[in-house]
Amino acid sequence: MNPADCYHTGLVVDDMGAAAARLSAVMGYRWTRPVEATLNVTTVGGEVEVPFRFVYSVNAPHLELIQEVPGTIWTAPAGGGAHHLGYWVDDLASAAAQLERSGYRLEARPSGEALTMFAYFIDAGGVRIEIVDRALFPDWPGFLDSMAS
Repeated sequence: MNPADCYHTGLVVDDMGAAAARLSAVMGYRWTRPVEATLNVTTVGGEVEVPFRFVYSVNAPHLELIQEVPGTIWTAPAGGGAHHLGYWVDDLASAAAQLERSGYRLEARPSGEALTMFAYFIDAGGVRIEIVDRALFPDWPGFLDSMAS
C-alpha cells in the first residue's frame, strides 16, 4: 500500500442528501447518483445484512458519503468527521496481511470464504482503513463520469 492509492475519504452521515447538498453549496462538490446494494457482511459481532447507500464526489479529492446504517460500523461518528480512508489495492489478501502485521484488526468484510471486494480495518487509535479491490473500478474516472448526476 502507498499514499498514491488513497482514493477517497469516507464520511458516514445521518442524511446523505442533506450532507451532499451542504458540501455542494459550501465547496462546490458534484456527486454521482446514489449506489444502493444490500450485502451480507461479516463483522467482529457476526454476520449482518447491510443495506448500503452511498455517493462519491465527482470532484477530487474524492469524498464518499455513506448513509448511516445504525447498529453497524457504518454509524455516523459523534460530532461528525471522517469515518475511513479508502485505498485501492491489487491484492486484497496481501494488503490485509500487511495491515494486520502493522497492528490493524479486521473490522468488516463481505461474507464468504475468501476475502473479496473490500474490507475495513481499524487500529488502536481508531484510524479506519478500507481496502478496495482495484478490479471493481478498472476505469475510476469513467465510472464517476457515467454516474454523475
